[in-house]
Amino acid sequence: MKRYSLRYSLSYSLLTYRLDQLWFPLAFWALFAIMTLIMRVRDLYIARAYLGCAIPLVGGIMAAYGVLDDPALELRFATPVRSAQTLLERLGLIFLVQAVCALGFQLLCLALSVDLSILGNVFAVQLAWLVPTLALMALGTAGSLLAAQTMTGASLVGIAWIVELIARGWFAAHRIGRYFLVFMGALMPDHPDLAANQASLLALSALLLVAAWILLHRQERYI
Repeated sequence: MKRYSLRYSLSYSLLTYRLDQLWFPLAFWALFAIMTLIMRVRDLYIARAYLGCAIPLVGGIMAAYGVLDDPALELRFATPVRSAQTLLERLGLIFLVQAVCALGFQLLCLALSVDLSILGNVFAVQLAWLVPTLALMALGTAGSLLAAQTMTGASLVGIAWIVELIARGWFAAHRIGRYFLVFMGALMPDHPDLAANQASLLALSALLLVAAWILLHRQERYI
């Protein structure tokens, strides 16, 4: 029964995956790819902005719509599918698309001889986009489930993104704010508190996902 439920749930998630959740991140990828082709090594900042800023924003907005934006949500809740599985499937597909975009962009940079070593080694480059993406995806998901509205989660992601981008200098210098600056890995890779910043963002992401999992148990709020 569990195997059947898992297979049914995965098939349903794939069949109901909206095309705009695919072309939306691809459109951003194409935009930054064109700018990188034009600028090449003269403007490495564009590559860093895409990996550390654009991908997390797109992932966060898509995650806000990932669970509740389902035309057959009531029927899905009627199936024997656990909340954790629902979150994993919906967010997993979104994260997979972002990961493909991030890795594809890095291959483009490699082909164009755009050096990303300013971000650190290969592992550090992955953390530069992965940590903020997970953080904003968790924020968008938890926000939409808490308010029972997808728009609220997307708005929270957008507000947090804009505020932190504008005030990134203040966040980086503040003794507490530095641990919540999602852009530090990409825009300030030489910051002495980068490791602590990424660890705190991963911990915060885990807490938000646990909160989303708990909220999703109250299915009657979303029908």
